[in-house]
Amino acid sequence: MSRDFTPGAVILIVCGWLLYLTAGFEVDPFGVSQGFSATRMPRLAIGVIAGLAVLMIVRGIRAGRAEAAPAPPRKMWATAVILAVAAALIETIGVLLVFFAVCVAVPMLWGARNRIAVLVFAVAMPVAVFIVFQGLLGLRLPLGPLSFLAI
Repeated sequence: MSRDFTPGAVILIVCGWLLYLTAGFEVDPFGVSQGFSATRMPRLAIGVIAGLAVLMIVRGIRAGRAEAAPAPPRKMWATAVILAVAAALIETIGVLLVFFAVCVAVPMLWGARNRIAVLVFAVAMPVAVFIVFQGLLGLRLPLGPLSFLAI
C-alpha cells in the first residue's frame, strides 16, 4: 500500500463529514447573494481538497511499492497540528494573520532556509487571499484585529 493512501483516506473522510455539515446550510435564493454564496463556497473548497486527495492516492498507487513507507513522517503530523490550531484561531485573530503564521510556520518546519523568500510568501499569500476573496468574490472574511481593512 502506498504511503499516500492513509493520509488521503483521512482527508476524504474529513471532506465527506464537512460536506455533510454544509448540507445544513440555508440556501441563498438565486441572485440574492453578492459574490459567491455561503452555500457554494465551502462546497467548492471541500471539493477541490477532496479532488487533490484522490489525485494523491492515485499517484501513490501508480508509483507502486517503491514509495511504500511504514509510517508518515512526524513533520506531516506536526503540519496537521499547525493547521488544526490555525483553523481554531481564524475567528479570533482573523484569516490574514492565521495565513501569515501558517505560511511562516509550515515552510520553516519542513526546512526552508531562505527566510526572505518565506517572509515574502507569508506576506503575499494573505494579500492574495484578501484580494481574491474579499475584493473579487465579495466574501466577508473574519479579519480579527485587521477588520479595519474591510472598507
